[in-house]
Amino acid sequence: MAGSARQRSEAREKQTKAKDAVHPQLSQYRATGQQGPCVEGTAFPAHTSKEVVSPDHTTFDLLDIDSYTESIRKDLRTVFDHDRWVAHRSPSRYLRHTLGLFQSRMLLGMAPPLLYVLGVATFVCGYQNAFKISFGQLGQLLGLTAFALSLLLVFRTNASYERWDSARKMWGLVLNRSRDLVRQARARLLGLAWIPKERTKLRAMLCRWVPAFGKTMMCHLRRDEDLEKELKGILQPHEIAGVLNATHRPIYALQVLTEIVKAARLPTAVTTAMEGNLVTFEDSLGGCERILRTPIPLSYATHTSRFMIMWLTLLPFTLYSTLGWGTIPVCGIVAFLLLGIKEITVSIEEPFSILALETITNTIFTNVMELQSVHDTQLDSGNGNGNGNSNGNGKPAAVPASALVALAEDEGNGPLPLGLAAVMAN
Repeated sequence: MAGSARQRSEAREKQTKAKDAVHPQLSQYRATGQQGPCVEGTAFPAHTSKEVVSPDHTTFDLLDIDSYTESIRKDLRTVFDHDRWVAHRSPSRYLRHTLGLFQSRMLLGMAPPLLYVLGVATFVCGYQNAFKISFGQLGQLLGLTAFALSLLLVFRTNASYERWDSARKMWGLVLNRSRDLVRQARARLLGLAWIPKERTKLRAMLCRWVPAFGKTMMCHLRRDEDLEKELKGILQPHEIAGVLNATHRPIYALQVLTEIVKAARLPTAVTTAMEGNLVTFEDSLGGCERILRTPIPLSYATHTSRFMIMWLTLLPFTLYSTLGWGTIPVCGIVAFLLLGIKEITVSIEEPFSILALETITNTIFTNVMELQSVHDTQLDSGNGNGNGNSNGNGKPAAVPASALVALAEDEGNGPLPLGLAAVMAN
């Protein structure tokens, strides 16, 4: 036992040192027991001395179940493909979901109030069994107030889902506008046939900073994200240093993109279209910040919690005369169903820690690299132009769109355009 406790203590000490290495400011606040300011969206409150080891061998405080429930939110970041949709629609889902009840993350999140209700039900059953006192008249009170509790839960569910859906739509806009911005730039700024050679660096810079904006926005909206690690392989070292030194990092990335468009000296119509995409970036950023900083009015959350706990506390008194000791499991089931709805609303109210933002930002990077590869491809009997011959997935680059257009205009007469002949030969 002593060895096990020592191992847990050493594991917690290593975690603390790792956090302090990333955010040195946290050590002084931990030493004084203060909450401290948010450092890149990160804040670590003072911990208790009691510990528990989770299934993944991570050490958490026994009285701070929040640490564990927050850590498993990462498991909710799901992205569906065709196979997952088939499983999702399968009639066997009812049995699968029921058998997985005790492995439910949601069950752990509502364990404290659920245990409280079961404890009250046990006490009421024992008390009434001993003293033969009936409280059946309380049933009318619960019947009169049940509809109000239902209305509160419906409002909370709708409001939380609207926040989740809005966040996902704004990130979808960031993805789509990233593609559009690079596509527009490649068509005007980076045309291979007539753009000056010196603009290739500006083109490469644009293709770096578009996915970099998505990464900075993701880290800005989450806690415990390593922005420097996310930007490695995307930006150059001096560019990463510039981002890390900025106070508001997504705005800094937007400013760099604005300067790139300005330096390109494009026609007014094209510049206006590209600026419109950057405005969409900024609007999406502001909308996400609004969701992150402004919860559903706290009066709704506090009153719903109080209402539900009072209602569930009185429930065993009304059921014992009818169910006897069966009141305990029935109260547990009712509490699980109602508390589960409340837990879902709280879980999705802040959507950025459960949305698969890594997948979205990686998709932006992959799409941008593919666009860059397609437009840079100048195959000549299988030889590249020094920029590589890949679309970011390790696959051969696609045929340039301009080559397909040239072939269509030629109506099949004359030689195949540059690059297309080599691809057709393969």
